[in-house]
Amino acid sequence: MTGTAHRCAIVTGAADGLGRDIAERLLTDGWCVVAADISPAVGDIFTAGAFDGRVRATVADIAAADAGDALVRTAMASYGRIDAVVNNAGVGGPSGDLDAIEMADVERTLEVNLLGPIRLCRAAIPLLKEQRSGRIVNIGSLFADRPVVGGSPYIMSKAALRSLSQCLALELGPSGITVNTVAPGYMMTKMHEEEVAAQARAAGVGADERLLALRAEVPLRRHGDGADVAGAVAWLLSDDAAYVTGQTIGVNGGVQVN
Repeated sequence: MTGTAHRCAIVTGAADGLGRDIAERLLTDGWCVVAADISPAVGDIFTAGAFDGRVRATVADIAAADAGDALVRTAMASYGRIDAVVNNAGVGGPSGDLDAIEMADVERTLEVNLLGPIRLCRAAIPLLKEQRSGRIVNIGSLFADRPVVGGSPYIMSKAALRSLSQCLALELGPSGITVNTVAPGYMMTKMHEEEVAAQARAAGVGADERLLALRAEVPLRRHGDGADVAGAVAWLLSDDAAYVTGQTIGVNGGVQVN
């Protein structure tokens, strides 16, 4: 991969939060982007003609069996190639002990967070192999290494996603394709705010108090934001990271040190 002119990336979960920041960063860097999200708002955010026509918004439920194939077809029809896949779409899943939550909610979490990325990778890999280059970045989580009570569906989905990156790095390396995981820590996203609110209720404290307590755990003394994660993704898609594969890049302010 040399430069970004006419390079195409598929970014899932692009209507909000980290995904939107990742898509916007790649567009700023000169990429063509297929910005996908289950929310129709993605079409309002990434309007036709924006960024000189280098963005195509598409509504897709990544958990659907045909979503990966459909996104690849959209990228090929729009830009004639695929150079990168960023599996960002995710859900927090149900909270509670495994024997107390609904199995349908567990299955939905795995469909979105794990099987969706698997299907998109399977759809894109033959094209990446054909051109003997490409990048895959899976958005994992700090909690893949820091399990907590009541979060097993989300945590196991992100741990499995990290293992998927490692396996694919070994499989696809001979074809010139790198595969890595970006693992955010405490990020100021809607999903995190909802989790903090739930933690605060359980502890009988205010949400602001709980946020301050979490921030105090972080050596950099702040929550992360979408720009922090987007910067890591942009680096992994750049020529500077051409020899980086099979790695988990923690974007967590030092709350976990490897």
